[in-house]
Amino acid sequence: MANTFPPYIVVGIDGTSSASWRKPDGSNSHVYRFVHDFQYGTIGVDKLFLDGPSEVVQGRDSEPILQKALDFVTRRLQTLFPQKFPNSAHPSHALDMFDVNSCVQNQYYQQYYGDEYSLLPPQGGTVRMPVQVNAGMLAHQVLSPGQVKVVIVGHSRGGLIATVLARMLSPIVQVYFLGLYDSVDREPCLDGTTIENVRIVFHARRNPEVGSRWSFGNTSTQHRVDHYEESFFYTSHGGIGGDFVADAKKVGMFGDSSCTARPDTRMVNTPEGPVEVDNRHPLTKKLGKPIEQICAEGRDNADTFIRTGAKRYGLPLP
Repeated sequence: MANTFPPYIVVGIDGTSSASWRKPDGSNSHVYRFVHDFQYGTIGVDKLFLDGPSEVVQGRDSEPILQKALDFVTRRLQTLFPQKFPNSAHPSHALDMFDVNSCVQNQYYQQYYGDEYSLLPPQGGTVRMPVQVNAGMLAHQVLSPGQVKVVIVGHSRGGLIATVLARMLSPIVQVYFLGLYDSVDREPCLDGTTIENVRIVFHARRNPEVGSRWSFGNTSTQHRVDHYEESFFYTSHGGIGGDFVADAKKVGMFGDSSCTARPDTRMVNTPEGPVEVDNRHPLTKKLGKPIEQICAEGRDNADTFIRTGAKRYGLPLP
């Protein structure tokens, strides 16, 4: 009996340096678990999990990760629907890296791509505007979510990559579901400000009251989609993605101490002598719980928010 359900293609991109902090079983990574738990059964599922960029400051290795994710999706679509992708001189294809990269140098592009379509910036220019999604792309897509459901989830810079990946698929298919775990940009050449070419989006964000990564901000906060929901959670940026540091001794140079356990009081030296002062996190005072407990509950609630949203729209998750 033929499978009456549309197949799924699922891609998850984790946060910065996830290869170093993710446990071997992936239990502390919400993105890993989402992809891993996406059920098989009678519904066909193709899945890919990718660790996030390892370059901490600018995350320029986001681009090869994005390319790898795009290649996976397009290859699977071509395999599933060979009749939709004829071998012609100008077949239907996704946007390429040059289309979405605003920092491509003339010499780099000339060397690898040439300039067949006159896309190069003016002589001496180093920055160009990324291609914008237009009505023509959306009106003439090769496939629909009724034929194949593309599902993408991402944490931190992985959320940026996920947002850009959805845009790159605009000429081919609309992404059915995008799950974002505190999406941030912090990459000079990719723009994930606006979510496009997606039907359903759920975005779990860190609550500013936690004081986590206050300089990061968020991306993927504007949208042109059918349905968008976001919610804020009392946990750190890392906690939204599945892991936070509770032991202050384990916080590195670029670490996040917002969820670290702390004693109720500490001694402060003053001209009059040592004085004991209140050392509790403001949220501990507000909610009456240790900050590490608050962050653990927020971590779990963020994942539940994404998964519940996914299941509400029919995705096969436990």
